[in-house]
Amino acid sequence: MGNRRKEKMEIGQVIRYIRKNKNITQQALADAIGMTRPYIARIESGKNSISSDKLTEILEYCNVTYNEFFYIKNDYKKSSKMNEFNKVLKLYYANEIEEISKIKLEVKKRYEESGDMFLRHLYIQCHCIENDFDLNKINREYLDEIADYLLSVDEWCYHELVMLNNFIFLFPPSTAFLMTKNLLNRAEKYKELNTDSKVLSFLFFNLLEFSFRYDGYNYSKLILDATKKYFTETTEFFEQTLLLFYEGMMDVVENSVTEGIEKCNRAFTVFQALGHDKIYEKYKDELNQLLKKVEANNPAN
Repeated sequence: MGNRRKEKMEIGQVIRYIRKNKNITQQALADAIGMTRPYIARIESGKNSISSDKLTEILEYCNVTYNEFFYIKNDYKKSSKMNEFNKVLKLYYANEIEEISKIKLEVKKRYEESGDMFLRHLYIQCHCIENDFDLNKINREYLDEIADYLLSVDEWCYHELVMLNNFIFLFPPSTAFLMTKNLLNRAEKYKELNTDSKVLSFLFFNLLEFSFRYDGYNYSKLILDATKKYFTETTEFFEQTLLLFYEGMMDVVENSVTEGIEKCNRAFTVFQALGHDKIYEKYKDELNQLLKKVEANNPAN
């Protein structure tokens, strides 16, 4: 949509920017949504506010989504808050733990000043990273706080999805499985909101790994069925391959061991063909661990 702006725009400025970019006059926009041209002008200049309903009408008339609108408003960047989460994770993968400790202190101060729960969650994430996600070192009260928060929110938004994804392997299995309902509700209700697809992909497959690891096979089946409904496009090749693998794992659990191994091997062939050796080794190990459990539970077979 033209050259990028250097400063963030206010809502009225973004409306004006979009309208002009679409070659729509103030009068045409006013007529379309049942307002006067001078009122549109005052909105664009920041002299008048605008209701969410009217903003929705304007965006629909201009063929612009809410996501695009706020992306433009934020100077063509994703949410600055979520960027803070991503920055901390990047520092973790780069082993820049001292930088994370500095961010932790800064975030604590900002939280004490604002009371913003996002900052509290970011602080706890920094604490977990400082302690290398070691449950023996992490303050258990912090994890209970995160779990209580997630279980208290009935209508999950993107933030809650990210929170579960970041902390899932630190929760007790029973706690993580309790959260499955909210995850599946979010996936079903917001299926058309493609901004969720990346984090949902991580979450679905992390939960599948988690459920097989801790023998939560009822949840494995539930999550697998939901994942198959969510990833239906043939272009989602990697997700489809992972689904094939977990279908095989489910077959093994349900005593169709030969068929299950065959499906897993087909997935392994794809991983190897694509050069994903680490992924191949990871899931090969998951299958072997499951086969050992099945054999231990059914020694006669």
